[in-house]
Amino acid sequence: MRVPLAEIKSSVHDIEAGQNWTLSATCFRNEKSSPQAPVVLISSAAAMPRGFYAAFAQHLAASGAHAVVIYDYRGIVDSAGDQARWHELTMRDWALLDFPALANWCKDTFPTRPLVGLGHSYGGQALGLCGCSALFERYMTVATQSGHWRLTDEPLSVWVKTQIIGKFLAKLLGHIPAWAGFGLKLPGGIFLEWAKWVNTPDYFMSDPNLPEVSRYKDVNLPLLSLGLTDDTWGTEAAVSNFMLAYENAELRRFWLDPIPDSKIGHFRFFRPENKDHCWPIAENFMLRGEWPEGLKESARKPD
Repeated sequence: MRVPLAEIKSSVHDIEAGQNWTLSATCFRNEKSSPQAPVVLISSAAAMPRGFYAAFAQHLAASGAHAVVIYDYRGIVDSAGDQARWHELTMRDWALLDFPALANWCKDTFPTRPLVGLGHSYGGQALGLCGCSALFERYMTVATQSGHWRLTDEPLSVWVKTQIIGKFLAKLLGHIPAWAGFGLKLPGGIFLEWAKWVNTPDYFMSDPNLPEVSRYKDVNLPLLSLGLTDDTWGTEAAVSNFMLAYENAELRRFWLDPIPDSKIGHFRFFRPENKDHCWPIAENFMLRGEWPEGLKESARKPD
């Protein structure tokens, strides 16, 4: 049941996520939703604040979700925590600790509601590592791809930024400043782990310090992968390369073109200016389990 945005209630929550770290989350709730309406958990791209997804989350709630939850990973914005502890943090913490904490909080808070999820970029990678994919009824990824620099449309630029500039700043300052162009201020250890993956042909799949990659085979839910044709990071090769890890999921991969004289790229799917073009795809799948119609669909496995 669609309701006016003014009727959507929001609340901020502190959620314990292991290793004595507290995450900040916002819950948008539709008190007039149907009894079958799901709860939606949105997991962000790397270094993106949860507020970036707020308008999109409110829209989903107003469109019929019972609740939509957005959150900041540890070391980011309102989950930044004690910066004296930033040296402890790695990017894997987001998938192994933060993602499960939020998924379990959603199930504990709304035990009678189905839980569905949407992961943007890294948020789609985290599903396979988290070990709690069985909590979800279905999941959607947007611009989720292998981060290996050779698979991007701007390989030399990506390599220089991550392997030279980014590493230098992370080691010199202990963090990546916002002005460096990687998003928000980011703990150095998180960036350095990501940079190592970016420089590895199979991204993190062969990382000996990440045995949790074995969990990808346990993901067996309906999984919608949405790629954006003007995304310089999420190329056909990069998306195909990564989504093969979800070998047992009910996976379908679709591609969305921007409308003329506009851009979607890696981030603009969630911006209000693309509301009419992009958001119905997520709304139909997340709230009603409907696969996209009229979009280019890739084969499950590349030729």
